[in-house]
Formats: sequence, C-alpha cells, structure tokens
Amino acid sequence: MFEGGRLGPCQEFAASEIGQRAFGDLLHDHPGIPVHIMVDSVEEDYHLEVLPHASGFARQELVRRKLKQFYRGTPYYTAWVQWRETDKRRDDHYLFAALTNAELLRSWLETLHLFRAPLAGIYLLPMVTQDLLARLELKAPDLLVVTWHNGGLRQSFFQDGHLKASRLALADQEHANSAADLAVDVGKTRLYLNSLRLVAREANLTVLLLDSQDGMADLQRHLQSDSGFAATLRLSHDELSTRLGGAPLRYPYALHMTALGMQPPAHNLAPASATRNFWRYRQRRLIYAASATITALALVWTGANLYQSRQLENATRQLETETRALQARYAEITKTFPQAPASAENLEKAVQLAIRIKQDQRTPQRAMLAVSRALETSPEIALDSLGWKYGAAGLETDKSAPASPGGAAGWHESIMVEGEIRPFHGDYRSAMASVNRFAAKMAQDSDIASVSVVQMPLNIHSSNALSGNTLDAANNETARAGFKIKAVMKERS
Repeated sequence: MFEGGRLGPCQEFAASEIGQRAFGDLLHDHPGIPVHIMVDSVEEDYHLEVLPHASGFARQELVRRKLKQFYRGTPYYTAWVQWRETDKRRDDHYLFAALTNAELLRSWLETLHLFRAPLAGIYLLPMVTQDLLARLELKAPDLLVVTWHNGGLRQSFFQDGHLKASRLALADQEHANSAADLAVDVGKTRLYLNSLRLVAREANLTVLLLDSQDGMADLQRHLQSDSGFAATLRLSHDELSTRLGGAPLRYPYALHMTALGMQPPAHNLAPASATRNFWRYRQRRLIYAASATITALALVWTGANLYQSRQLENATRQLETETRALQARYAEITKTFPQAPASAENLEKAVQLAIRIKQDQRTPQRAMLAVSRALETSPEIALDSLGWKYGAAGLETDKSAPASPGGAAGWHESIMVEGEIRPFHGDYRSAMASVNRFAAKMAQDSDIASVSVVQMPLNIHSSNALSGNTLDAANNETARAGFKIKAVMKERS
C-alpha cells in the first residue's frame, strides 16, 4: 500500500487459491483504490525498432501493425518513442515491450474485476527502473543496472537513460548463488549486449548495483576486478533511502514499488478494456474535484456577500443613529423659533395656491400675435386700441362665450379691437367691406375661437333711422370710419 507519498506495510500473497482469497480480502478492505501491477518475470520481450516519422492516425496504424506482428499471443504490450534522429529522414526510435505469458496475470485480474478495483496499469520492472534512475539522478552513456530480488538477478541496460534490453537470471533454488556466480552472469549479459550490437566490445560499460538489502558488496568486489567493466558503483540501502526522501526499503521490491507509487511510467501494458474501471475512477475524481472547487467558490462568494451585507447593515445603523441625532437637534432648534403667523396646514395650502396661480398665469401675448397676423394683410386698418381680458366675462358683454376647461367655470380669454379705415373718403360700403375682411382674417387664425363685429363704420341695423350725407362725409377731412371687433381666444392645449 502506498499512502501519503510513502510506501506502507507490505503483504505477500502466494500464487494459489488461498493467496487469491487473501488478496480479495485486501481489496474488500480498501474499496475503490487504484491498483498498479509491476511484473518481474522471464516471460517478457523487448524489441528496438526504427520507424519512419509519422503523426496522428498514421502513427497509430504503423505502431498497431508492428505490435500485432511482434505479439500475437498476448494482449499485454506497449510501444513508446525513445528518441528521434536529427538527419533528413528524422526517423523515430521505438522500444516495443510485452509480457509474453498472458496467463501469468489472469487469476489476479479476475480478482480485481470481482471486487471492481480500478486497474491503473501493468508495468514491467525494467520500465519502472527507467523512471527510478531519473528520480535518483543517475546518468551514464552505457549503464547496466543490477538488482537482486527473490526471483533472481535482474539486469537492465540503459543508453542515455533509455531502456534498451533486460534479462532476469533466476536464482538457483538448490545451490545458493555465490558472488562469483553472479559476477559470471553479469559477464554473460555483457556478451549478450555485444551480440545485440547495443554495446561495442571496447565500450566503457558502467555497472550500477542498486543494493537496497545491502547484500551485494561481494558482487561489487568481483566486478571491480573485471577489466571488462569501466566502473562498478553500488548504492546501499541508506543511500537509496536518502535519495528517495527517506523512504523505507525494508521489503523486497520496495525500491521499485516506491518509485512506482511516486510516479507511474507514462506507458503501461494494460489494454483499454482492463483499465476501464480506472478511467471511471479518474472521471469521478475529476467530478468530485470540480464539485469541491465550485463549492469552495460558492462559499467564498457567500462569505463575501455576508461580509458586504454586514457592512451595509452597520452603515445603515450608523445612518439611522445620525438621522435620529439630527432630528433631535432639529426639534431642539425649532423650539427657539418665533410663533408662526399661520398654521402649517394653511402655509401648505398657500404654497399650493401660489403654484397653481403661477401655472394658470395668462398674458396678452398670444392675442396680440393673432391681431398682428391679421393686420399684415389689411394695410387700410388703423388700430386705435386693443383690449384684453381673461375672466368670467369678456370685454363689454358676451354671454355666449364658451366655458374655459382650463380655468374656472365660464372663464375665457377675449380681446376687443378698436380701429378705423384710413384713408376714408366717405365710401362706407368699401369701409364696411374692409372691416368684414379683417374680421374674417382674424377668424381664420388657429388661436381664435370666434370673432364678432361689435360696431361698423355705419350703423345699418333696421331698427335705427338713417341720417347724414355721404357727400358731406366725402368732402369732410375729419370724417371717420371707426369699428369695434371682439374675438374669443381658444383654450391652450
């Protein structure tokens, strides 16, 4: 179990029915925890291939055909680009790896499926070693990494930090493998690398012993005496633990399991069908993380709103306090005021009446403009006086005037025009015609409601007796043709 960034207590399960039940009990006690499987077995295979550079769907098809060509009998395989050439073709260098015995994991995967445990990935031990070297910051052009486990001596070859080949020499169960025997096996690995043309015979091959159990000191001495190796380095338990941040390495494979828990390799052997539960697990985690983020933002927003509301409440209470203080001060000041001449109610009515009088204020401007427009086309009319009134009755007497909707009942605006015809030579007929034309012109004005002729130059009413001499009027320079016209103005819109 890997908890809190550190490897916890480890358990071993036998490859038997009892071991499967014990493994199932562990999964039952820790439901929903992702499972990483690391395999250390001789039933593995590695292929180095140089393929034309491609991308997208073309690369997927190219890699898929190669994988099917190499590994037809197993679903556990992978491929990754280790580096790319810099020449014109810029070919890609791939490493194809696979677990050739699919039955090796069948029972364990069935147990995972039974308990719905999310499988994160399946990794070969040398794949984990590549990430382990990067974490330990160990670099060499040609590096042979040697580790000892229960299964035997694991030897993995790396060039510039990239895994190229690996082999597992099984431990002799009848005879304990001596340091000399192990040194001989390491020498065989060197010859094997020479045969694969991965290392030239004269190349400086460095051996690195990852001795987490402090049991490879004798092997180091034997290898140091071999002139076929440039150098033999050994990292003890304490050195490895220190480089990994004080991680405990008491158990077999603890070194690699710690590296696997810290950072799983980017590529794994598990097909998509086997890691479906892990994909669902990650989706749930993303949903939980998004929900937690939204909840946190909502809490922050709510807190900000509550803080702002509290600030507004404090400001409101402060304003209320200031208002009460001002009202109390105003009340104290008003007690010193002299006695008002009228009650507050009467003062209010007086103000309202003044406002209404101002709104209803009338001037003779509109009437004067209407008379002026009529005079423009009547040059023979000489104006003597213009009377204007706004009230219950017009100038003189006019009981037929319409009621004023804007003012008091029966109120209207009227004008009285007094004038004469100039020049006048005794032609009363022509003078009366001029007066009638002037009255008709006023009646056409849009601001005048009605026009009536109050007095003509000559009174021709049937009830009056005619007298006078038109010839005398024609010869008399003082004769006048006076008239009076009354007009009632329309109410303002």
